Amino acid sequence: MEGSALPQWLEDQGFHSPPLSQSNDALRINREFPATLGCRWWDPEPLPDGCFSNSAAVRAQAEIGTLLDQLADADGDVLLQDASFARLGPLWLEELKARFEPVVIVRVLSRADAAFQALSPSALGDAEEPSTAGRSRFDLLWLHCNLELERWTRGERRLLVACEELAQSPQEGSRQLRLALEQALGREMQVLDAPALPVVRTTAEPVPSDRDRALERIYQALSARPEDEDAKDCLDAAWEQLQVGVPAAHQAFGASADVELFHGARLQRFVGLCEYSPQFPNVSPVRRIADRVVRRLRRRRRPQPEDPPFLFISGNPAARSHLYRVRNPIEGLHRLGAPACWISAKMLGRCDVEAINARCVILHRCVEHEAIDALIHRCRRLGVPVGYDIDDLIFDAKLIRAGGIHFIAKLPEPEREAWIGSTRGHRRLMAAADFCLTPTKALAEHARRVNPQVRVIENGFSAEVLALSDLWRSRGFPNGHPRVGYASGTATHEADFATIARPLAQALKRQPNLGFTLVGSLDLAPYENLLPAAQLEQRPLVEHVNLAHELARFDINLIPLQSNPFCDAKSPLKYFEAALVGVPSVAVANPTYEALIRHGENGLLAHSGDEWAANIASLATDAKLRMRQAALAREECVARFHADRLAEKYLALP
Repeated sequence: MEGSALPQWLEDQGFHSPPLSQSNDALRINREFPATLGCRWWDPEPLPDGCFSNSAAVRAQAEIGTLLDQLADADGDVLLQDASFARLGPLWLEELKARFEPVVIVRVLSRADAAFQALSPSALGDAEEPSTAGRSRFDLLWLHCNLELERWTRGERRLLVACEELAQSPQEGSRQLRLALEQALGREMQVLDAPALPVVRTTAEPVPSDRDRALERIYQALSARPEDEDAKDCLDAAWEQLQVGVPAAHQAFGASADVELFHGARLQRFVGLCEYSPQFPNVSPVRRIADRVVRRLRRRRRPQPEDPPFLFISGNPAARSHLYRVRNPIEGLHRLGAPACWISAKMLGRCDVEAINARCVILHRCVEHEAIDALIHRCRRLGVPVGYDIDDLIFDAKLIRAGGIHFIAKLPEPEREAWIGSTRGHRRLMAAADFCLTPTKALAEHARRVNPQVRVIENGFSAEVLALSDLWRSRGFPNGHPRVGYASGTATHEADFATIARPLAQALKRQPNLGFTLVGSLDLAPYENLLPAAQLEQRPLVEHVNLAHELARFDINLIPLQSNPFCDAKSPLKYFEAALVGVPSVAVANPTYEALIRHGENGLLAHSGDEWAANIASLATDAKLRMRQAALAREECVARFHADRLAEKYLALP
């Protein structure tokens, strides 16, 4: 409420604020408590787990109790106001309930663009001026303040004041607020003139971006009634997505780090996972036919912002493939000026399919569903091309039955049968599509057995990933001794690592100064008698926005894979992500890497265990060779796998 006319309106209703000295004590507590946790309330990061149940919280609550005892002796209703209460309310709530009845939480809601315009520098202590601080930082702070406030006030008496609505309809808004206060407090309130809130002009772009749409959806969910289940689902999902910090807890950043870069990457990750209902232009049939003719005559015509968008339907937005096959292409298309958006297959089932109007529809790893069928039929009527995007060889039931995919072969039989059943859905949709998309030529050969029209569009990286990679590449991590690393990710790659465990052990034993780092959840227990423990380092599985930091700690990157059709068809993302941070790779000599790596120039290829050991030793003992190969690999990967380059291929689709 700070900085608005609402506190004065409440004081005119009989509420009284604490004297200045007591108010300053409240502000001091709200600044000192986060400091004991190593943070500030205005930092756009999640508060530490369990922060309201530790010894620091107990000490702060004792101070709060003493302060509130003084206020409880005063007559009338007490008004406490400070922006930090949005995040630190749980520290005060039980103490307030013990002394006052009722306790009403008034939530003042503004859109993200407007929320911090009136926030003075003094309100943020030694924080930056809002005019000079990065936009991403304040977007994240807006999210934290509102989502944390919404969660800890569930089940409490609370009132919502939407600033925009109150400014646009002050008399009606103040009447509704007065009635709500009367109901909450059980007494009549005075009929007063409405608080004079300014109509805030937002800085939204003329054509809303994904950031605008995602934050607007959260604003609408925050504005909804408490019983609105869809709004609650939206806020719960947003809360889960917001919990990932950049950097992660085990990473340390100096004061010289480009903090806004990390805020931007984190906001981009958040926005990339937030769904909203896309707005489709209302294009007449005549215009649609004319556009189709123009596109055929002028294949390279750039789309305009008012054109129908590329529409991606994502089968599983939580999967890593959503990043490479949905988020990155959309960001690249946006930078080329082409409208693009996505929704999940689940949300498609709640949409009016007849209202969808797209330039091209791409189904990414979707399974059979009546809404998918309805969308395909509508696209057929409108002449809109439909593509099916698949990034793994998971549509071959014979391969799975024969145990050709190791992590599936280890699953219980019901789960294996579910995977086999899903292959039928993939194949039917692949066959029904106008074309298929794959990230590799090897996978394209398998896909052509289902649908002869296959286009290869590689996995790539976003501008944010490149910026983070450049930061870590420029900073460097002097290890003292060379370090070979493997970013395994999940435990599904245990069979891949098994192919190099013995040659890796040989290299480590021959060079006692060589270290090995494993990043991910792969279990090294089976190799405790093989790999020398003194040379091992295990680091946890990290979010993708933190991956560049982990890879930059390597001197040599390992890319082992089994020799089978499934692994041969996989994308070389482990190669280009290491190359971006300036780390050369030793990769398995399969069709994908043989086409990408020129042995001895931009990386090394290994056909056998002996070659794995020799290649590791070669790079470990020659720093100049590592630098030369890494520099060339990075140059080529930036030119080939940047999302903007790959977006050109989407523009050239049928």
